[in-house]
Amino acid sequence: MNLTPNFKPENIVKTIDGLTKKGLEIVTQAEQGNDWDSVVTITDNFECELGRVTSVNSHLNATMFNDDFNAEYEKTLPIITNFYSDISSNKALYTAYKNLKNTKLNKQQQHILQEAIDGFELSGVGLEGEDSKRFKAIKERLSLLSNQFSKNSLKATNEWTKSVELDELKGYGETELAKIKTDKGYELSLQMPVYMDVMTYLDNRQLREEVYRAYVSRASEVGITSSEYDNQAIMDEILALRHEMAIILDFDNYAQLSIESKMVESVDQILDFLMNLVDKSKYQAQTELDELAQFAGITLQPWDLGFYSEQLKEQKFGFKKSDLTPYFPEHKVLEGLFSTIETLYQVKIEQINESSYHPNVRVLQITSQDELVGKIYLDLYARKDKRGGAWMADYQPLIKSDKPVAFVVCNLNSPSEGKPALFEHDEIVTIFHEFGHALHHVLTKVEYPCAAGIAGVPWDGVELPSQYMEFFCYERDVVMQMSEHYQTKQNLPDELYEKLIAAKNFQSAMGMLRQCEFSIWDLKTHLGLVDAYQVLAEVRKETALMPSIDENRFLNTFGHIFAGGYAAGYFSYKWAEVLAADAYYYVQENGGIGSGASLDFLHHILETGGSEDFMVSYEAFRGKKPEIDALLQANGIVN
Repeated sequence: MNLTPNFKPENIVKTIDGLTKKGLEIVTQAEQGNDWDSVVTITDNFECELGRVTSVNSHLNATMFNDDFNAEYEKTLPIITNFYSDISSNKALYTAYKNLKNTKLNKQQQHILQEAIDGFELSGVGLEGEDSKRFKAIKERLSLLSNQFSKNSLKATNEWTKSVELDELKGYGETELAKIKTDKGYELSLQMPVYMDVMTYLDNRQLREEVYRAYVSRASEVGITSSEYDNQAIMDEILALRHEMAIILDFDNYAQLSIESKMVESVDQILDFLMNLVDKSKYQAQTELDELAQFAGITLQPWDLGFYSEQLKEQKFGFKKSDLTPYFPEHKVLEGLFSTIETLYQVKIEQINESSYHPNVRVLQITSQDELVGKIYLDLYARKDKRGGAWMADYQPLIKSDKPVAFVVCNLNSPSEGKPALFEHDEIVTIFHEFGHALHHVLTKVEYPCAAGIAGVPWDGVELPSQYMEFFCYERDVVMQMSEHYQTKQNLPDELYEKLIAAKNFQSAMGMLRQCEFSIWDLKTHLGLVDAYQVLAEVRKETALMPSIDENRFLNTFGHIFAGGYAAGYFSYKWAEVLAADAYYYVQENGGIGSGASLDFLHHILETGGSEDFMVSYEAFRGKKPEIDALLQANGIVN
């Protein structure tokens, strides 16, 4: 599969328009169907065909952004949204699906059918007249707003740079300097690898403050970066439209609508869960912050936290991040990652010589017993034309003889001046996380594309395989497989490994509060027509241990909520982390990597995908429901 030809602006509108017209013809056929194949299979197969094209277009717009392509890409969004609106509101097709309940179906088909019927109802199939028209218009508008939000975030991030002299960069080592070296000297930016280095290593407090203020005020009306890309009005409209959509469907608010398709039972259940985590974490978090303030000897500001935390960690545990990075060159990290996956799930991963959309993208082939299982396109390095963050996206599910394909995207530093890319351990955790998602998609055994891989998995279950994978980054054997000093070729010394493990939960309670803050804000913001920043201020009264600066507008680039699928669902990270910790400790107690228990995780979770109730799948693997104590144990939070 060569993705490069798709990156042609003149092709995509015509292609999408033709495919959606073909899709409506197929839907007309399905309306008259009376069995599984004539209703579900033909629509499912077509959605795979359309999905391959839309996935590539979306992926390239995020990883190879340019204005010409984006202009054409934006033209496809209303076409796609209207197509799916037409399907989801098609009463004849809905009736055809409901009629299948009276036919002979296997257990997987029964589950898939009920999920599809529920999906129709949550997508407005029961709406009539003006409500139906308005609901469709809202979905179309939301697709455009989400794209604009991402575009503004990217452009605001790329807009700010600052040339600096070497004597302003005290605290930087060779690795950090290499990331910002240009033909004209040194240049700071707001790209994530550069920004994190500034916050972690830069001794110049005034310069740290300047970079911090630029970063947290991106895409807003205040601060150092331009207000041209201000996302506030877009955010307000997105929230208002989501609320209106929920009201049209007879929900009180969008949070209730979002929860309806997830494992959890109610908004109150999740808020209670999150506040329980806050209560159990707050005392320890305050102790961690007090220790940091005493160590720093100053009144801490947000731009001080990363810097003094790194120094405190060095004092407490006898190492700093930069001591580790020379031991984790890219090729060795990937070798260790692949070996871990191969042992966990009895597959083989190898890079193949296949062209792709960018020279730095690797194409990986996964096989089992010499048979192709699937492929992963791995795009590791940060670029100016690439959306920030890390994610996995599905290109193709398992469908007949076509194997699953996934994209794994990160924003890490690239090789420089004869050096390989050297990764911090936190970055390695990110890579493992995204591969967990990809494996969930690629290792499926489900024969129905609409429930294969990550398809059909409830949003609060999607993060389980990814967070489960993170735990293996700390196992001695895995770390040793991943480590090799890029110059001496030595493994990470035992002493450094022990220090890494000792520091694993350093300031973990502070981190827990931060994630709970995001999740509680997300849910409460989607409870009604409210001011997002006012809600945040209220939430922070319970979760924040130090004040925020006036210019902080981090919500203006919070893509998970305003341009991703996590709206009123950000809690899924914490909810799934309970499952992941519970699963990992169970596997460890029963043999660890390569054991029957690790294969049970493969069979009941990864291979099963969305073909049955997700908690049923989990209990089949684990033997019981998960408990919150595993999450607290994993984070070293003692009560």
